[in-house]
Amino acid sequence: MDERRIILIIDDNPLMIASLTNILSPQYNVKAACDGAAGLVYAKKYSVDLILMRVIMKKMSGYEVLAQLKDDKDTQDIPVIFITSREVGDEEIKALQSGAVDYIRQPIVPEIVALRVGIIMKMIAQMKTIERFSLIDGLTGVNNRRSFDRQLETEWNRAARSGMPLSMLMLDIDHFKAFNDKYGHLNGDTALKTVANVLVDSLQRGTDFVFRWGGEEFAVLLPETPLKGALVVAERMRKNISSTPVSVGNKNVNITISIGAATTIPDTSNSDVSDFCETIDKALYKSKNNGRNRVEIAD
Repeated sequence: MDERRIILIIDDNPLMIASLTNILSPQYNVKAACDGAAGLVYAKKYSVDLILMRVIMKKMSGYEVLAQLKDDKDTQDIPVIFITSREVGDEEIKALQSGAVDYIRQPIVPEIVALRVGIIMKMIAQMKTIERFSLIDGLTGVNNRRSFDRQLETEWNRAARSGMPLSMLMLDIDHFKAFNDKYGHLNGDTALKTVANVLVDSLQRGTDFVFRWGGEEFAVLLPETPLKGALVVAERMRKNISSTPVSVGNKNVNITISIGAATTIPDTSNSDVSDFCETIDKALYKSKNNGRNRVEIAD
């Protein structure tokens, strides 16, 4: 499997596609589309990192393609380099104002193409690193609340399109304030990190996600999972936490968690994410009220 970064060339000139592919393929995974419509499909299909696109094409101009890319959440952040035979000046200003990150004139010079693409790719890598850190909880190393909001929207929309169930767990460390009061906040941090690691290790699919919701609360998203499957995961997490002691000085302290679970199949016409989250909150409170260290679903 080719794990190199993906560059998409959108051009209705086969010779230009061949030339750019020859320049870039030694370093990148290059895809090519012969018109704007195909390019829009490929941009979503291949999770493209960068697009090189001719400005003037017969069926759809580069500006029109770029406008549609920017209107789609899945493609709006893909950087685009325009390629044109027109003179620089007003055209270059228009290209950059439309959202392109760079502008290459024809006839192309292989060294210039390689250098400019390389510079953009370095910028992309730096931005992805910054974004990745902004989505990670600094203490526990799992996804943070900002990441949760983004991922929930993605999975909600995917489930609405596919008609597959989306399950979610909300977890709370039992009596965490008392733990902090007795052992101190540094040991409380150790407990949070221990819980986060156990939750991640309890998942068996790469498509499932653990998030630190805030304080001592965690959330787990389980795409394409019915309620029965979610309860199996929740019970596994509960047992694993209760059997994994937290190291406090020279002794081990056992902790437990309460879990609320819910499942939905979103309907794009009337379903509400906030209602779903409220249902899970009710399930979590039910778990606490019924004695803690248990899994509950809302009535």
